[in-house]
Amino acid sequence: MASINDLAQQIQLGLSQWPTGRLPSVRKLASTFEVSTRTIQLALGILRTKVLIESRPKSGFWRIGEIPCVEIPESRPNAENLLARLQAQIQDGEYSWDVALPLIKELAAQWNCHVQTAGKVLEHAVRMGLLERRGRFHYTVLPKVRRKVNSPTILCLGAGAPDGNFRMDSDRESDFWREMGAQAALAGVSLTRCVWNGGRVQPDANVIGIIATNWHYPDPMAICREIAKLKIPSCVWFDEHHWDSFSKDSRIHYHDQGHSTENGMLLARHLIDLGHKHLADISPWHANPWSVMRLRGIQEEASQRACRVDVCCLWGDSEWDRLLPAQTDAVFARSFPQKLIHKIVEGPSGPVRAYLATQLGWNRIRNDMIPLFAKALESGATAWIGANDACALNAMTWLEEQGVSTPGQISVAGFDDTVEALRSDLTSVRFSCSTVARSMIQQILSGSRKATLTRHRGMVVSRRSTSQINSSKRPPG
Repeated sequence: MASINDLAQQIQLGLSQWPTGRLPSVRKLASTFEVSTRTIQLALGILRTKVLIESRPKSGFWRIGEIPCVEIPESRPNAENLLARLQAQIQDGEYSWDVALPLIKELAAQWNCHVQTAGKVLEHAVRMGLLERRGRFHYTVLPKVRRKVNSPTILCLGAGAPDGNFRMDSDRESDFWREMGAQAALAGVSLTRCVWNGGRVQPDANVIGIIATNWHYPDPMAICREIAKLKIPSCVWFDEHHWDSFSKDSRIHYHDQGHSTENGMLLARHLIDLGHKHLADISPWHANPWSVMRLRGIQEEASQRACRVDVCCLWGDSEWDRLLPAQTDAVFARSFPQKLIHKIVEGPSGPVRAYLATQLGWNRIRNDMIPLFAKALESGATAWIGANDACALNAMTWLEEQGVSTPGQISVAGFDDTVEALRSDLTSVRFSCSTVARSMIQQILSGSRKATLTRHRGMVVSRRSTSQINSSKRPPG
C-alpha cells in the first residue's frame, strides 16, 4: 500500500506539468511509472479522495475545477408541442389573416426543427381548420360568424371625451380603435361605438360580441361588472393588476398590453446587450401599477445579468394629476381671458385655451421631473429608462440643456412608441394593436365565454437615442 501512496505523491507533484489540466491516460501513466494500470487507478483514487483531481466517463482525469463543461445539445421540439404553440399564436392574433405565414424552411429555422416536422405541423393545422393552403403558402383561416344575424356587429364601449366622442388621449388608444376597425373589416363584421357612462348595456339583436376598454374610469371594474351580466362573448382591454379581483366569476376575455413585467425585461435586456451595466428607471407616476410592473421587469432582468438599477420615482398617478388642474387654474384664466383669445384667433377660443392649459400642465410635469433627472445623472447610470415616452423625451431635452450628449454619454429609452418618439428618434417599446384586435375578434367569433387573460408582449424599436456603451465618454455623475 506504501508504494501506491508514493506513486500518488509523485503524480501529485507532477499535476502542474500538464498545461491543459488534463492528466495523461491511465495506460500512458502506467508506462511512465512502469506499473500496472490497476496500480495507477488506485493511486488516482487517492488523489480524487484528496479532491485534487476529478474525472468524467470517457473524458479522463483532470485537475480539480478544470474539467470542461459539457454542452448538452438542445433537444428539438416535437410536432405536437409545435402545433400547440402555433395554435396559441394564431389565437393570440400574432399572424395576420391576409399575410402568408413564413415558408416551411423559414418556420423550421424559427422552431429549431427538421423541415419535415414543420411540414407535418402545418398539415395538422390545415386539418384542424386553423390554416388554409394556397399553393405553397399557408394563411390563417378567417374566423366566421357563428350566430345567424342580418348584419353581424361588435359593440365597442369606452369612456367619453368632453365633446361626446370616444376618449383617446394617447397614440396607443387611437391605434387600438383604428386597428380594430381594420381587422373587423377583414373578418366581415361591422363596429358600433358607444360611450358608456354607467348604467345597463343593451345590445341589439345584431350584436355578436362586445369589445371595451376600462381606461379613464374612476372605477375601472364597473364596466367589466356590467358586461359580465350579458350572455355574449366579450373582450376587455385593461390593466393587468385588476385580473385577480375579477377573473373567477367572469365570462370576459381580458387583454393586457404594455403593463406586464415582461416589457420591462425586454427593454432592460436590450440596453444590457449594448453593454450598459448601470441603469436608471425614471417615473413621476409610480403610484400607477403599470409603472411598478415595468420597473419590476427591469429589476428582474438586471438582477439576472448582475447589473445595477437606480430608481428615481415620484408617487404620482398619471400626467392628468397636473393636466386637469391646469385647465381650471385661476391665474391661467385671468391671464388668458376667453374674450381676448376669441378676438386674437377670430374664432372659437376653446381649442386654443385647451392647448395653452395642456402646455401649462406639461411645464409643471417637467418641473416635477427635474429632481428625478438630477438624481439619475448623479448616480452615474449610463442608460436611462423613462416610464413612458413622454418621460424619456423630457429626459433627453434636460440632458441636452446640461450639455450631456445622447447617446454618446447616456442612452435613453421609453415605452409606447408614440409619434413623438418616432420624430425624436427615441428607442421605445412598441405594442402591436393589430395583434390585440385580431385576438379579440377571433375570440368573439369563436363564441367562447370562458374567462381568459392574454398578455401581449411588445417589441423594442431601436433608434438613435441608444447605442453601445462608450467607455471613453462616461456620464458626469
